[in-house]
Amino acid sequence: MKRREIILFMTVGTGVNADSREEGFKSLSKKLYSTITKIYPNHVVFFASDKSKNTIKYIEELFKLDDDEFIPDEDYQIVEMEAIDDFNSCFELFEEKIWEYDYIDKTKNYQIIMDYTSGTKTMSAAMACCGMFYSKDLISVGGDRSRGEVSSGTEIINYQNLYKIYDKFALMRIRNNFNANRFIQCIDILNYIVDMNIHKSSLLKLCNAYYSWEMMNFEDAYNYLKEVDTKQIEFVEIKDQLKKNLNALGNIVHSKSVNLKNCYILASLINNSIRRAEGYNYDDAIARLYRSFELIAQIKLTKYNIKSSDVDTSILLENNVSQEFIEDLEKTREDGKIRIGLAKDFLLLNELGDELGKYYVENESKIKNLTIKRNNSILAHGLDSQTKEDFDDFLEFILSMARKLDKDMNKFLNQTKLAKFDLKLEIN
Repeated sequence: MKRREIILFMTVGTGVNADSREEGFKSLSKKLYSTITKIYPNHVVFFASDKSKNTIKYIEELFKLDDDEFIPDEDYQIVEMEAIDDFNSCFELFEEKIWEYDYIDKTKNYQIIMDYTSGTKTMSAAMACCGMFYSKDLISVGGDRSRGEVSSGTEIINYQNLYKIYDKFALMRIRNNFNANRFIQCIDILNYIVDMNIHKSSLLKLCNAYYSWEMMNFEDAYNYLKEVDTKQIEFVEIKDQLKKNLNALGNIVHSKSVNLKNCYILASLINNSIRRAEGYNYDDAIARLYRSFELIAQIKLTKYNIKSSDVDTSILLENNVSQEFIEDLEKTREDGKIRIGLAKDFLLLNELGDELGKYYVENESKIKNLTIKRNNSILAHGLDSQTKEDFDDFLEFILSMARKLDKDMNKFLNQTKLAKFDLKLEIN
């Protein structure tokens, strides 16, 4: 494999000497020379002010004393910095050179090492931040500081291990992606975290739980979520909602009450549609609301021991459903079964004297308008795209129907709402 060319970035100060500025330049040049000979780069990029450029000529002399040469343009270049106390200006100059080596020249593979030891405090801070931002090797020079600054000949190069900072940065990205319901992205980022102080295992389980819940895989969601240790610091702000989520999923997976289980599933589906709308996927969101609409009728019919997928007409007779309605259903019998859809579900409920059925009939024109828009969606039978207003109108109607279905629906909706982190910084 071809050896990577090493490019050394160095900030250059003016040196400090009470008696002579020239002595200050000479003193600093020795320190910079020591670093260069230890790193042995292919090329050095000096970032220097007009005054501090004088230091570099003394570095050339030090090379000559060692029977070597340090040739401008070939071995080094100088990037002049005018605003040495302006953070943004400094950062942009460092960034520009990183882009030059990393992205503009595609023929070579460079390793950039950034030495932020010298220069103004602003230059050093900007180089350290730029190096961290672009994941470059950062070094500083330490040594004997008994006289205030590092004594010549005692220099030690310290490579800064920034994995903790990168992991903290990754954690911020995870929290933002988590709040945007991008759980697969969270899992991908978590797999690169190495800081053992971050409770990666529980975070992975939480993201897998929520992803499974989004896919309506309730059993997997429950099994992942029950393994999350909510006592860990990462979960302090959301542990109460996670407790509610676990209760909801536990009822879906284990409850012996069919109605309770179904109501939690319905609430999950409604919240699922809301999250789709938050991501501006209105067609997808409305498709899920339409399924919620169907499910409301099916849940209510279950209370009468009636299945939409296989209607038992003997139960209808027991509940005094009109002969005319039953005969109409019989016309649809296929393969020995009567299967009915959304409209017939609610009309049957009306025949049974149920409140939901009556509400449907009373609002049939409004419902027709809502379902026409859904039917025209590109995810249904048409080519139209749905809007936020379309979604909001449909959601308002579905929520009113769901609350008529069960008086505890607000509780079900609250317990199936996914937790959100309190973000201090918006970052993707």
